Amino acid sequence: MTIATMPAVSEADARIERRLRELAICDSGSTWEAQDELSRAIAEAGMHFEGGAYPVCLRPLAIDCCLANHLSATAEAVVKLLDVAAELYCCNEDVQDLFPAYKHLRHWINCLPKHRPIVTICRLDGLFDSNGHYKIIETNTESPGGVIQNGLAAEVWSRIPNPLTHGLSLDVSKQPFAKDPNCFVRELVSAYYAATGSELRSAAVINFRGRYTNEVDWIVNGLRDAGAKTALLDASAIKRTPRGLTGPDGQLIQLVYNKLDPRDIIEAGELRDYLDACASQEVVSINPWISQWILSDKAILAVLSDDRFSSNFNAEQIEFIARHVPWTRLVTAGVTTDPDRRRIELIGYIRENKANLVLKPSNATRGEHVLVGRLTSSEVWQEHINRAARNPYVVQEYVRPGEVTALHPPSRSIKKMAYGIDCYVFGGRLAGFQSRASFDPVMNVGRSGILLPVAID
Repeated sequence: MTIATMPAVSEADARIERRLRELAICDSGSTWEAQDELSRAIAEAGMHFEGGAYPVCLRPLAIDCCLANHLSATAEAVVKLLDVAAELYCCNEDVQDLFPAYKHLRHWINCLPKHRPIVTICRLDGLFDSNGHYKIIETNTESPGGVIQNGLAAEVWSRIPNPLTHGLSLDVSKQPFAKDPNCFVRELVSAYYAATGSELRSAAVINFRGRYTNEVDWIVNGLRDAGAKTALLDASAIKRTPRGLTGPDGQLIQLVYNKLDPRDIIEAGELRDYLDACASQEVVSINPWISQWILSDKAILAVLSDDRFSSNFNAEQIEFIARHVPWTRLVTAGVTTDPDRRRIELIGYIRENKANLVLKPSNATRGEHVLVGRLTSSEVWQEHINRAARNPYVVQEYVRPGEVTALHPPSRSIKKMAYGIDCYVFGGRLAGFQSRASFDPVMNVGRSGILLPVAID
């Protein structure tokens, strides 16, 4: 495992930053013309974000090979740690208590697949802290966005004449999902073969009540091109039969990719047959239920960072966790340890140290109700501490995001924005990077955020 401190900014990125700052105070016409050309090319390629523009910025985030390798090794090591955490959840009641919303679902969750890593597809979201350590702040092991479109967007970006990168040698093709647009689909096909020893002939992308359809058309068409009869189906339309899962037309389904919000199906009684079949491995399900509910929940970082569970990890893993996993706890009354391993009463600590903390609903998505303590009034902070008694929240040490100067197409402005770097991991191996930037301290494309192509120099 790699634990070295790495600079977050390359020399090439510093040059891009200087150029963009200069353009912001003088003539930026040619830059906006190039941005508009990129936006048109992205739209013409069929990329979108839930029907709206896919907000890809002309300005890339340039990283060097050393940092790319460091991020790759870090992300792949985290996926291995999630295997340990998954097995720990199945046998440790103290770990199970960190996930109260799923107690009635354990008979589905605890049916672990034989393959490792358990998580076939994920996106690990990260930031660099003040010491230069890359911190994983969310795991996204359910059905993360951008698994196909970000690779395609990087490839399109590389073909647009770009005044910001003139004279620089930047490469996006070192990322597997940019070099091969079929990387994601090939991983699904490979996962099926690894589980069964057979060629994939039929598949379904599963959503629920019409939510989260972004990229579904790309996934369905990609699987069809790979030779599998594939359809988009609602989970409630799936039937469990003696010969396996079938769709409404009676077609046997060999593989399912769950493109849904796992919160929506927690109380959906009509899905019992589907949940049973996936848990019983009557179909190859990507990702399995422990990934959808437990490993994607923000409390999973408490499993990794809480001293109570450190005996389940070896010395190297413990050191790795200290460097790359931020201090995280489920918000509940009681005694624990702070980031310096001093014993504290947690609720009082959260109240008194809000400037250094973030509160997050443990199983929400897209930055919903996330509070950055230093940007939140004491009254609102206390209100959310009280809310945590009714709905699970986690508290996490605040990792201040870095800043870049970027073009923000929706507002036609060139300004400083907060940014992070996320790592896509397919089948335990790095597939590529994503960088999101935003005026909002909680970075999300659904909240006026943008995407910066990540290029390696």
